Amino acid sequence: MSNFYFSGMREDLLHFVWKYQKLPLSSLQTTDGETVLVKKVGIHNHGEGPDFFNARLLVGAQEWAGNVELHLKSSDWYAHAHESDSKYDNVVLHVVWEDDMSVFRKDGTQIPTLALKNYISQELLDSYQKLFKNARKTDINCGRHIVEIDHLLLGSWMDRLFFERLEQKSDLVFELLDDSKNDWEKALFVLLMKSFGSNLNGDAFVCIAKALDFSIVRKVAQDAFQLEALLLGMAGLLPEVSDDEYVDR
Repeated sequence: MSNFYFSGMREDLLHFVWKYQKLPLSSLQTTDGETVLVKKVGIHNHGEGPDFFNARLLVGAQEWAGNVELHLKSSDWYAHAHESDSKYDNVVLHVVWEDDMSVFRKDGTQIPTLALKNYISQELLDSYQKLFKNARKTDINCGRHIVEIDHLLLGSWMDRLFFERLEQKSDLVFELLDDSKNDWEKALFVLLMKSFGSNLNGDAFVCIAKALDFSIVRKVAQDAFQLEALLLGMAGLLPEVSDDEYVDR
């Protein structure tokens, strides 16, 4: 594969290829020659820690359940100090563009490596390179190609997206009403919590809100300090031992 593509390579392409398995799945091998069968790619993590959680893989004869980390080069594992970070102890596969060195966990065990340089098609690389070469900072990368789509097809697609989005939002509301025995106020509370959590932590905030006895929330709603204590405690963010006056209160 040409070095031109490696010099312009971005990690987000590797994330896309792994997440949607744009790979010859029947012929994957680690850099040590062991076969790799992907049973579950894992959950894409956009926060701290490994890039994909809870993947399921068969590497050689050994089945693994754990996390997957992606880098442009294997040596980035050490450049990012993952070898000393406990969040990466459960990484079961290191997916890279180029394998330039062996990588080991904190306990000294070697992590199997899959080098995508050997598997990504030239067609995909050409499309990727063209996309970013022609992109302008003020544009969505593929935005200018929208004029090439049939007007009737585009309109139907956008209508369908609108209704799917509306259905997703209403499904959550109906689910919350069912859980709360038709308590609209609690449903609203859970949705507000989800909004405060934004895209990154919204699901975690929903779990906290659902776990709370809403009758207690009603009782303390007018006391900001008690409400904070309740929410922080449910989230597990109040340490048992602390020298901080706010936490002690």
